[in-house]
Amino acid sequence: MAIDVKDFLKILVFIVFSSVVAIVGEDLVVETKKTCTYYGGTHVPSPENGLVNCSWYSTNACCKRTEVTSVFGGMYKLARASKKCQNRVNYLMCYFCSPEQHLWYQDQLHVCADFCDSIHFYCKTAMFSGEKIGTSYKNGKEICEGQKFKYVESNTNCFKFDPTVFDTGCSLKSSLITLLLVLGISIWIVH
Repeated sequence: MAIDVKDFLKILVFIVFSSVVAIVGEDLVVETKKTCTYYGGTHVPSPENGLVNCSWYSTNACCKRTEVTSVFGGMYKLARASKKCQNRVNYLMCYFCSPEQHLWYQDQLHVCADFCDSIHFYCKTAMFSGEKIGTSYKNGKEICEGQKFKYVESNTNCFKFDPTVFDTGCSLKSSLITLLLVLGISIWIVH
């Protein structure tokens, strides 16, 4: 018994789509909600649309759009900042949106040494208030402690930088799902 090409393609699309949904589905599961310690435990993470500067938290955020707008609206611009510098500062400023803050916010933000040090490395030539950041702050520890953050050398139980939120490649999963859906619909229509 021979299988028709269209039937074979349908089966193939179903298998691939099921595999992708199983893999991507892991990312879509919302874990047990922990309290948002930045807000004194009175908030729990929930979906929040319109988090312009902190969009990676929109599916599960401790903050509200108005809070993000308020924080970023009052920030001074860094002159001559590289994209890597801007991304790190942006990520750091979004800490209050993270649903994981119960792990590293206890009366103050605990930032991993690697993150603080990378801010210094990528931002030392950026200008703030007419002075280079590298002149104002000699290292990453001074940058984080200057903002009243705790510098955590062990790099555990601290806020870590996630470079994937700024990668253009992170849309690969959604592009693959879209492609599979279009392919699947096309095959069903042709049949």
